[in-house]
Amino acid sequence: MSRLDLIKIINTKDLKHFTLGLLFLSLFYIPCSAQKDSTALTKDTIIDLSFVDRYDSLLVENFTELWRFRNERELKLANKLVVDTLSEAIIKERIEHLNEQSPFNFQYNASTIAMVNLYANKRRRLTAKMLSYKELYFPLFEEMLIKYDLPLELKYLPIVESALNPRARSRAGAGGLWQFMPRTGQMYDLTITSYVDKRCDPYLATEAACKYLSFLHEIYEDWNIVLACYNAGLGTVNKAIRRQGGATTYWEIRHLLPKETRNYVPAFTAVNYVMKYYKDHAIEPNPIQFLDFKIDTIHVCKRIEFDVLEEWLGYDLHKLKYLNPMFIDMVIPPTKEYYNLYLPSDLIGDFIQLEDSIYKYSSTAYKSYIAQNKLKRVQHTHIIKYGETLESIAKDYNCKPEDIKAWNNRTSNKVYKGRKLIVFKETTSIHEVQQSQSNNNLSSGSTTTYTVRRGDTLWDIAQKYRGVSVNDIKAANGNMSSRLHSGQKIKIPSN
Repeated sequence: MSRLDLIKIINTKDLKHFTLGLLFLSLFYIPCSAQKDSTALTKDTIIDLSFVDRYDSLLVENFTELWRFRNERELKLANKLVVDTLSEAIIKERIEHLNEQSPFNFQYNASTIAMVNLYANKRRRLTAKMLSYKELYFPLFEEMLIKYDLPLELKYLPIVESALNPRARSRAGAGGLWQFMPRTGQMYDLTITSYVDKRCDPYLATEAACKYLSFLHEIYEDWNIVLACYNAGLGTVNKAIRRQGGATTYWEIRHLLPKETRNYVPAFTAVNYVMKYYKDHAIEPNPIQFLDFKIDTIHVCKRIEFDVLEEWLGYDLHKLKYLNPMFIDMVIPPTKEYYNLYLPSDLIGDFIQLEDSIYKYSSTAYKSYIAQNKLKRVQHTHIIKYGETLESIAKDYNCKPEDIKAWNNRTSNKVYKGRKLIVFKETTSIHEVQQSQSNNNLSSGSTTTYTVRRGDTLWDIAQKYRGVSVNDIKAANGNMSSRLHSGQKIKIPSN
């Protein structure tokens, strides 16, 4: 195909399909590459893949625009429906409409109204919180429900079960988004060890829930009874059916079920209602932290400690913990198969390049080495803040004021806001020691400041200075990432 033919294709509507194809390809799992046996990488040896970062950013930007368009459109439609006071007649009409559009038997009654009031009023803060989580979990739920040919209304079931908390635990021992009991979870390979609880993995648990719900529907052929079985167990529901003379609908046997199960289907009905009409009840979703299309999965086989992952990827430990709830003690144990590690998509490339170092510093052999070695001090530059004293700064760095004065060749105890002090901080991190040594070596030479322009990459910038490599620039800027933004100021080392 000639270049002219390619340009003609790109200028047509096929661009939309071409772009969406790339987006869907980006969501596939990355194969396990943990079997490599190579030397550990350090950040100053990262290969420049800024062009790949640019592709990732374009993919995320396209998904972001689609997401914004969808939500703005929903907001405009919702604003036309807002009413000052929602009477029970309006709620009844809406529930009846939901019933007509669903295979579930949604009924308007006192129990359903009570549950609507619970989620729309008494627990409105919890509802607002769940509305922000749905952007992370609902795309997964919908994909899996469609795969198993199940009603999409079931995507709201984890709201009733766990309030979309992947680490939720019940007093009876159920766990995860779908609240599997240990025995039921084992039937679907959701095993539990001292380090891993697969019931808390969103992907694995969702697929297991779809298999279990399909199994229940094959037996009872009534979705409301399926919900009752999911909550109370098959034995409890079967006893109620026998006592009611073989009744086959949930509402016929409801009075014979445990109290929690009697409220279960009304709660499920109420959640379906509130998730659709929350704007009419003046419920504002909490700020969204994670979007499904910004999270990707990589397979890992070796031991990883999350504090090591935080250090090397520069990503907050609490966020890593939230995205990977199946790992109980913030440790991924070694395995003959693999575990799913969930990361922001823009960190996948960094992980692939740094995985040998992450594995090395997470290993038990390295931990043993650290235990046998004394603390080391690494150099830091401390910028004095308002209200700080020499004593308070010394306390932060676990040293004495006399040490700071000696390090900075000064005799006075007075400090001034904005001034800089050289301090040495204790650490057991080999990575931090190496970084400090690299920065100290570079500090002896002069540097030039460069302001990043739109479209610049580290490779482009390195070409502007004779004898300067991409790794030199990264090292001069504290082993910076390859991702740049317009207006960013970076140091260029001089030879």
